[in-house]
Amino acid sequence: MKRSARTGVTAVLAAPLFAAVFAAPASAGEHDDNVTLSAVAEGSDVTVTIENNHNRDVRCDWTATNEAEPDNSFTGEPNKKVKKNKSEEFVEQGVADGSYVVTWECHQGELRWGTDGWSDPATAEPVEFTVGDGGGTGTGSLGSLGNLFGSLDFGSLGGDSDDNSGD
Repeated sequence: MKRSARTGVTAVLAAPLFAAVFAAPASAGEHDDNVTLSAVAEGSDVTVTIENNHNRDVRCDWTATNEAEPDNSFTGEPNKKVKKNKSEEFVEQGVADGSYVVTWECHQGELRWGTDGWSDPATAEPVEFTVGDGGGTGTGSLGSLGNLFGSLDFGSLGGDSDDNSGD
């Protein structure tokens, strides 16, 4: 009886160790911002950038859709490798004027990043940009604009200087 009790206690004490060692790999949800996509329109040229901050290479697909003129839509190179801790730029020249929405997906093994319909679960919102009047940029990472104003220094705007030597 002592032996079966010892075996039972050993099994109970070893269970957390085995759970930690053989735990399932982390889901992309824990690393949503490891892979992001952005798009910039300058004139009729569009640069789509995929930033891979994951510790492994990823494979990516994306498409820029012009819903008003579907024939003007364009797609990136299928299953394009983006190396770990690097970014990859794709330039499309001579893009027709209009509003576009980029949807995308990158994967590494079971991990997925991207927009709804491509990545489940979605880790980013679709990226919108306009070619022609009002051209602009977009980013496909949830929360990636969080520090947009964080580096601006407003300290000297309308405020008094600490230097009172002129008084």
